[in-house]
Amino acid sequence: MRSWLKEVLIALVVGGFAYAVSCALVWPQSLAVGFGIQWQSMSERPFDLVGQFPHRWLAPLLAWLFGLGGENFVVFVRGFSVLLLATIFFFSRTRGARVLDGVLVTLAVAVISPIQMYKEAWLGYPDAMCYTLFFWAMMAAKRPLVFWGLFFVNLSNHELAVFMLPWLWFVRRQTDTHWRIDLVGVGCALSAYATFYLVVRAKAQALFTADYFMAHPLFPGGSLVTWSLALVHYVVAFGPILAVLAWFMHTRAHGRERWHFGLVACGIVAIFCIAFDWARHSHLMVIPLVLAMTRFLAAGHRVIFVGLMVLGAGLMTMPVCRPWAAKTWPTHAILDPALDTGVVILRFTPNELDVTFGPLSTALTGWLPAAWPTLWPVLAILAAIWLAGALFARFRPAAVPPAPRVTG
Repeated sequence: MRSWLKEVLIALVVGGFAYAVSCALVWPQSLAVGFGIQWQSMSERPFDLVGQFPHRWLAPLLAWLFGLGGENFVVFVRGFSVLLLATIFFFSRTRGARVLDGVLVTLAVAVISPIQMYKEAWLGYPDAMCYTLFFWAMMAAKRPLVFWGLFFVNLSNHELAVFMLPWLWFVRRQTDTHWRIDLVGVGCALSAYATFYLVVRAKAQALFTADYFMAHPLFPGGSLVTWSLALVHYVVAFGPILAVLAWFMHTRAHGRERWHFGLVACGIVAIFCIAFDWARHSHLMVIPLVLAMTRFLAAGHRVIFVGLMVLGAGLMTMPVCRPWAAKTWPTHAILDPALDTGVVILRFTPNELDVTFGPLSTALTGWLPAAWPTLWPVLAILAAIWLAGALFARFRPAAVPPAPRVTG
């Protein structure tokens, strides 16, 4: 028990240190923006069920309980970014990482988009809570009651967690072949959330409900644009460290563990059939990336890892392609043609922004030719990063003996 508590304390220190390092590269702003303003407003009176998505009340409720609602909500969200980084360190340790390797994995995540994007463009968005809960679920995979309870909690933060259900089922299958208890767990979690959702809908005037997404179909034309923007986001906001993920996928010794990447990727692709937030939901890729980083360092590629991390952090500070800004190249050089050609249609009203999407034919004949001169070089860079990772898989340095697993 003492060793477990010691590991938790070390994880919190490492998380705080990594976040401080990230702030040296991107200093966090102080005012919530976009939907962050709504979450902040909800945190003042979470039981009033106000705003466009009152069913996403987990973060506002917790902020209110900790006395960090209202103007302090941004501080609460920053604290959860620290907790996410601490969780990543702790998770890597449970997967056999040495302390130094766990620190490197945590630092590598701290300087890329799942942390940095929420300091300017998405300030006040509690997405770090979603990723943290998924990592906790992986560590609780042997405890089905806790595991599916965390899934329900995650749904109350953002309902799109349901798209990760195939991956969650796989996580459980890796530790327990008795699937009937998971059918019960899934059924209870979904039933409990559906009840909560219907109660909220009966009492509040929410905008972003299932009806909204049905009335604003993204697939297929809008999805093509969104998938493309997500790939661009991976290049500019994750950077060279993605080579580690490619190495992981091309190393056969990792066996079924590589399914984490495929199932998470499928979940992201499915999300972008209904949701346009390419820069937010693409961050779910941090889950298999952390696992890949842990295996990469255990295989003895520490020097290469540090080089990729430093290179990526340096590139992301360049003003010409700084991905954290509200408008940045090359992302908007690909998005703007979608607006110009009618694939993405913005309608401003006094109370809200309404977004609709054009057909696939417009995307193929209008948007794609206009965006292609910028899109294809970015996709070529992504292919080059992946090829580099595949080449890494050919090396076989002496493996680093894993550290003892943390036990609780």
